[in-house]
Amino acid sequence: MDALSRWILTVPAADVGAFLDALARRAQQFGLPLWRMSTGLATMHPEVGVLSVFWTADAGPTVRHNPRSALTTPFFLSSPMHALMERGVDEIRCRLSGPDAQLEYPICRELAEQGGTAYLAWALTFSDGRRTGLTLATRAPDGFADEPLAQLRACLPALAVRLELFQAQFATRSLLQVYLGDNAARRVLSGEFLRGSGTSIRAAIWICDLRGFTGLSDRRPPVEVVAALDAYFERVVEPIAAAGGEVLKFIGDAVLAIFPSAGDEADACRRALTAARGAVAGLAKWNAGRPDPLAMGVALHVGDVFYGNIGGPDRLDFTVIGGPVNEVCRLEPLCKTLDAVILMTAAFRARVDGDDLVDLGEHTLRGVGTPTRVFGVRPANS
Repeated sequence: MDALSRWILTVPAADVGAFLDALARRAQQFGLPLWRMSTGLATMHPEVGVLSVFWTADAGPTVRHNPRSALTTPFFLSSPMHALMERGVDEIRCRLSGPDAQLEYPICRELAEQGGTAYLAWALTFSDGRRTGLTLATRAPDGFADEPLAQLRACLPALAVRLELFQAQFATRSLLQVYLGDNAARRVLSGEFLRGSGTSIRAAIWICDLRGFTGLSDRRPPVEVVAALDAYFERVVEPIAAAGGEVLKFIGDAVLAIFPSAGDEADACRRALTAARGAVAGLAKWNAGRPDPLAMGVALHVGDVFYGNIGGPDRLDFTVIGGPVNEVCRLEPLCKTLDAVILMTAAFRARVDGDDLVDLGEHTLRGVGTPTRVFGVRPANS
């Protein structure tokens, strides 16, 4: 193995952007007059289609998370990257300046307008047969010299191995984030994956549930039910994330989430209540004019919970358990009984302010030994 290939396989790099930056600067050192370098990594993220990584001599590395819709745009379908990844092309080389300029690709015309003189794209094949590409561009008057270009070309197999590793790392991290949430994913990746491992935390606890979902499921075909459920979850998840909360799981049409206090319980409760108001408002806006409007109930509590791994030997769940979780789950059904959209315990109410918060009296919750004082949010039009 040559020295450059060994370097590609072993150079420390925290992420693919840092790696591309190091590679571009190393290539400049052995005489390749790079102005721009890029690559793309396919993802296993439901929203992000390709991780595009760019390096320029002026700005260094930039990483873009391109939506899946970007893979069907005319620009991508007519790009060298698409030709490399999907059409089996191994190399594309274009002159960008002078009377013999080859500007059939939109990206070549774009780079030519920015002063580029030569463009090159190589295919890289991963171990599973999938492909990506490495593109190079220069502003040097004579384009790329053959000797340094040949030196980099000889390292393409090593480069494919390194980029495949980055792609696998991103896939692992993004899938864990999608299915577990950001905080739980970080904990699992840092080593908290043993059954029973976890920690006790103080947090505001949220659970919400849909009203009338069973009837909707009976009246509508499954594809419409799934679309409605996704719309509901979107309007719940976005305000939770915006307020610094973490969705732990979807339980049918219910959502369990926490807002860790980090030493400030009042702040955690305020954020949870802000998220609840946002979710209710978002669902109401989505409902406008719909023949089958959805209704929801949100219950809020605060307390100490165990946050970690529970389950069987081969199937774990990263979640929260404890008395406060049981209590908030028992509180939520009262939303229907009391015709309320947001309910909270007295402990939660003591940590938030609001002129529209009303005392709804004491209620006996199933499985809770003593009556619980319950507070609600007065509707805006009452």
